[in-house]
Amino acid sequence: MFAGEAPATADDAVYLHGPSDALQVLPWVLIALAVAAAFLTRRRSAGPAAAPVGTVAPSPGGTVGHVQVIDGLRGIAILLVVLFHFWQLSFYAIRIPVPGGDLEYIQVAGFLGVELFFFLSAFCLFYPHALAMAGERPVPTLRHFYHRRAIKIVPSYLIVLFVLGTCWPTLYPSTWHHGKLADLGVHLGFVHNFWAQTRSSFDGVLWSLAVEVQFYVVFPLLARMFRHLPWATAALMVAVALSYRSWARGLPLGEFELKETLLPGFLDLFAFGMLTAYLVVRLQHLQAAAADARRAFTALALVAVVTVLFMFRWLADVRYDGPPLVVWQSMNRHWIGLLFGCVAVASVFAVAAWRRLLANRALLFLSAISYNLYLWHQAVGVLLRKYNVVPADTDVPTDDPRWRWTYLLVALTLSVIVATAITYAIERPLLRLGLRGATRAALTRLRAVPVTGRPGTPSAEEAGNASEWRRHSQRR
Repeated sequence: MFAGEAPATADDAVYLHGPSDALQVLPWVLIALAVAAAFLTRRRSAGPAAAPVGTVAPSPGGTVGHVQVIDGLRGIAILLVVLFHFWQLSFYAIRIPVPGGDLEYIQVAGFLGVELFFFLSAFCLFYPHALAMAGERPVPTLRHFYHRRAIKIVPSYLIVLFVLGTCWPTLYPSTWHHGKLADLGVHLGFVHNFWAQTRSSFDGVLWSLAVEVQFYVVFPLLARMFRHLPWATAALMVAVALSYRSWARGLPLGEFELKETLLPGFLDLFAFGMLTAYLVVRLQHLQAAAADARRAFTALALVAVVTVLFMFRWLADVRYDGPPLVVWQSMNRHWIGLLFGCVAVASVFAVAAWRRLLANRALLFLSAISYNLYLWHQAVGVLLRKYNVVPADTDVPTDDPRWRWTYLLVALTLSVIVATAITYAIERPLLRLGLRGATRAALTRLRAVPVTGRPGTPSAEEAGNASEWRRHSQRR
């Protein structure tokens, strides 16, 4: 076939645009910097282990501290995904103050934020196991693992299914011949990504949540293997992903697009995330945060980030070449995972200024609300378009330059408000107190609300508190 034509299978895909010369050179720079960082790290004698720089103590109800740089990367991941979907809905290219400059290539490549989410999820899941390998804490129990995952994932998921399925059932219409209730059933079983008709019904972003939950099912086995043979297990996971995607690319293009996004196609991303957690703890014990190594790790982080941006530019360049971008993803996912690993490991042990940049307050806030922002942002954006909440001066809203940036601002603001409300009213109390504790706390607050009495009349509890305060003041 000729370059630029739509291929019959993914194996037939030919892109007009190859990687730039700079992108072909940067991996060698990464290798050189990684070798330098390893040399500088090993040159230091091993001493008592210290927590990775930027590690935060366990939160209430948690079991292990987290690394703030990883939280910052999660904030970047959700920002990428949100910007991508809002670019699809508005075609607004974010401008930067340089001649002819914009960030459209990053917005176009923003769907790779899902790949970053998978990588970070594997890091966070395996980090406690990596600490257990170092003898710093016991291996997490299966009961605790699945309880925390259920408390984190299920309540917000049920809310979005109920609200969108009840209030706006045609927003993401179900075309499955088994009907809407059967569609709901496969969503509740987190297997809706197995069928094209259910993959994006209810909410267009939920397919990736099915992949994530399916990974939770096999994670305990993979973690056990990883604790005994980390490098071999990572290599096996990468090999399975590469082999699976190679097989999928031989399928008809429509079938490939479904099969490529099933769990086996992402195992290399999960492998790199787990391996990164292992390396962070390993380097911590080798005192990798020594002053000279910090400079080398900072250089490695910078080059890795620049390489990622070149990958984004390359992806944006090939979007009109004919083959769908999912083919490009399939061919390059292992390199993307490797780059994410370089960015994460190097950033954890980089100089303080770089760590502060990645773990700034804005990114940490986005990280905190990332799950609910992921669930809701696209639906909010589609609803704004459906009901013409932001009026345009043209028949086609995306033809109006003023509408584009106004829509982006309104959609982003409303999405953040919805995500923040659900996160801090439901998700955080459940994670902190558990289901029973959060229920008791909610009932206690409800009982404290007076149901009788004239406006302005204090309740019995308030009157009692005021009386106690007066007695205390008199004693003073």
